[in-house]
Amino acid sequence: MKKVLFAVFAGSALFVQAQDGPKISSAKIALNAGDLMEAKRYIDEAKASVDALAPEARNPKLMPKYLLYRGDVYYAMFNEPSSKNIETLNEATAAYADLLAYEKVLGKIKLAKASEEKLPLLAQAYVGLAEDFNFNQNDKASSIAAYEKAIATRAVLGQLDTTNMSYVAYLTMETGDKAKAEQLFKKLVELEYKGIQWTGILAEDGKRYPFPDKATLDMYIQMEKASEPQRTESILVDFYIRLLFMYIEDKRADDFDALVKVARSKFPTNDDLLKLELQAYLDREDFNGAISKLEEALAKEPTNPLYLYNAGFLYHQKLKNTPKGIEYYERAIAADEKYVDAIYMLGLVYIDESNVYVEKINALPRAATQKQYDEINKKKDDELKKALSYFERSYAIQPKDSATLEALREVYYKLSRYEDVKRIAAELAEL
Repeated sequence: MKKVLFAVFAGSALFVQAQDGPKISSAKIALNAGDLMEAKRYIDEAKASVDALAPEARNPKLMPKYLLYRGDVYYAMFNEPSSKNIETLNEATAAYADLLAYEKVLGKIKLAKASEEKLPLLAQAYVGLAEDFNFNQNDKASSIAAYEKAIATRAVLGQLDTTNMSYVAYLTMETGDKAKAEQLFKKLVELEYKGIQWTGILAEDGKRYPFPDKATLDMYIQMEKASEPQRTESILVDFYIRLLFMYIEDKRADDFDALVKVARSKFPTNDDLLKLELQAYLDREDFNGAISKLEEALAKEPTNPLYLYNAGFLYHQKLKNTPKGIEYYERAIAADEKYVDAIYMLGLVYIDESNVYVEKINALPRAATQKQYDEINKKKDDELKKALSYFERSYAIQPKDSATLEALREVYYKLSRYEDVKRIAAELAEL
C-alpha cells in the first residue's frame, strides 16, 4: 500500500510540473513577441511551481527548458533601461548557471550550450555595472559586489578572473577592508598576475581598444581592421608595493622584511621598492641601514639631489657626522644649484659650528687675554658668515620662507647687522 501511495505521490508531482509546460512555453512565446512583462509573469509562475517541488521530483525533460527560458527572459529584461539592474542580472545569471550544472549532472550538455555562450556576456555586464557604481555613483560597496559577481560568473565556466580580482583588491583597500585586500593581493602575487594587455587602434572608429590577447590583435592587424599595437607594462610590482604599504602602516616589520626581500629579488631595479625599504629603515630609526639603501640608490643615480640631500641629512642630523653631512649637502647643490633644502641645511651646519666657538668663549678663564677672546670670536664670526652666505642663497630662491627669514634675522643679529635685522623682521611680520 505504501508503495502505491508513493507512486501516486510521485506521479502527482510530475503531473504538477507537466502542467507548467504551457507556462514555460508561453513565457518563450511572449519573449519572442517582445512582451517582456508577460514573459516574466509566466516564467515566475513556473518558478513558483518548480520551487515547491523537491529536486528529485522535478521533471528532467522540462527543467532545462525552464532554466534556459528563465535566463533568456531576465537577460532580455536586463537589456531594457527600465530594468537594467543587478537584481535582474542576478536572476539571468543564476538561471544559466543552474542550467549548466543541471545538464552536467544529466551527463549531456545540450541546451546549456546557450549558457556557455551567454555567461561571458553576463560577466561583462557585471563589470559594466561595477564601473558605473564606482565611477559615476561613487558606490564602492556595490562596485565590489558587482565585480565579485563577474568573478563568480566566470568561475562557473572554469575561468579564473584575475583582472577583476585586482579591481576588487584595489577597491577593498580603498574602502579600508585591509584584511580582504591583503588576501587578494597575496593571491595575485602568488598567481604572478601581470595585468598585461594588448591594445590597438580600431580602423572602424580610429580609437584605441584592448584586445583579449596578442593573437587576436595580430589577426585584426593582418585583416587591416586594426593598427599600432601596444603592450602595457606588468603591474605585478604594484601588488607587492600595496602589501608593503600595509605592513608599514600596521607596523608588521617581520612581514615587511620577508616580502620586500622577495619583491626586490624579482624587481631589483624598481625605485619604488627601494624607497619603501628606505622608509622602513627610517621609521625604525635604523639610520645606518637607511644610509646603505641611499648609497645603493646613488650607485644608480649619483646626481639625484633628493637622495644626496637625504644622505646629508642623516649624516648631519642623525649620525652626527658633520663632515659627511657637508659633503652630501654640497653634492646635492652641485646636482641642483637651487635645491633649497640642502642650501638651508648647510646654513644650519655653520650655525652649529659657530656655536662650538661660543662655548669656547664661555669656557675662557677669567685670566684669558683679549687676544685669546678675539681669536676665538673671529672664528665664530667666520662660521656665521659662512652660514649667512647659504641663508642668503636660500632667501634668493624662496624669499617668503619663514624658516629662512628667521635664520637670517638670527645671523644678522649675531653679526651686529641691525638694519638687516629690522628689514627681515618687517618681512616676517608681513607673512
